[in-house]
Amino acid sequence: MKNYSLVRLIEQNIKQFKLDLSGYNVLLPMYSREPALMPILASLAGAKNVYVLTREIDAINKTAFYKNELKLASDINFIEKENPQTLSDLDIVVAGEGGSYIDNTFISSLKKECVISILPRNLDFTQANGINLEECSKKKISVAALDPNDQNLSLYKHIAQLIVKRCSENNIDVLRSRLLLISNGNLMDNILSHLKACGSQVYCANTDRPQDKSYILKHLPEVDAIIVADYPLKSTLVIGNEGFIRIDDILTMNPEIKIIHLAGKMQISSLNANRIYFKPENLVQNSLNVNIKEMGLRAAIEIATASMKVAESLIKSKNRSILPNDSVVTYNIINANSPVVLGSVTF
Repeated sequence: MKNYSLVRLIEQNIKQFKLDLSGYNVLLPMYSREPALMPILASLAGAKNVYVLTREIDAINKTAFYKNELKLASDINFIEKENPQTLSDLDIVVAGEGGSYIDNTFISSLKKECVISILPRNLDFTQANGINLEECSKKKISVAALDPNDQNLSLYKHIAQLIVKRCSENNIDVLRSRLLLISNGNLMDNILSHLKACGSQVYCANTDRPQDKSYILKHLPEVDAIIVADYPLKSTLVIGNEGFIRIDDILTMNPEIKIIHLAGKMQISSLNANRIYFKPENLVQNSLNVNIKEMGLRAAIEIATASMKVAESLIKSKNRSILPNDSVVTYNIINANSPVVLGSVTF
């Protein structure tokens, strides 16, 4: 049953996003929690040739099982390293976990019609780490990323669920806790909604507008935890000696408080020096402090499908072959000066 639940979820997402990779050659990363996910998703969506960047036996065997059971027509290849011949035939590159650095040599082998869609390990679709964007622009190869605010995508809902998971892992009972949420925008709305649905009493401080410090000081003594989720980054310092929340105030008013970090800058040295509890201990401060492996299978499939849909939509927009009733995800072309207009992209 577990085997076929993966297939059912993939098929549901292909239908939801109307993903159609018919005739395309695609290069994919491997999702380590379910190594068959990426190749089977692309194959069920009709891809012609699928290349996966791994030689792990588990990935090969699991994918072979599904390919045989489902009688998939795609040619699925597991490769340790890309070669120029493979790269020159690609229509889509999904850049993600375990992939090579997309450098000048890699880019020079791609045809100019090829599209790169990013699937970052930390789910920060505002950055394209590991890609030479300047070289892509020179060759007029588009690097596209999901718009995390897309209403058809549940990305922020999945991240909100991750907050609850992290609270539970750190012995914070969201049903009975009082929480101070430091965040902004749609992510804040989703986290707040989810925490309230779980029974939490939540106080909010918005980092993208002037904040009355008296509000924070009023509630700081009574909360069990601070959730730092400043994404996109708005505050130069969320928690620190001169931060949105001052360390001296924490020490004076609530030294036993716990800090759950998702995104935002904090003075780690001061937190450690004053023995203030924060998790995770290994923080990424200039981006989302998330790993796609923390997400459930349902979330991973949705995000992977949407990332492939970005590439398909961009190719069809450039070819002027996109249909009015096609399910189009919203996306940003990271290395372009403007969206696709009449089939062309301005770099």
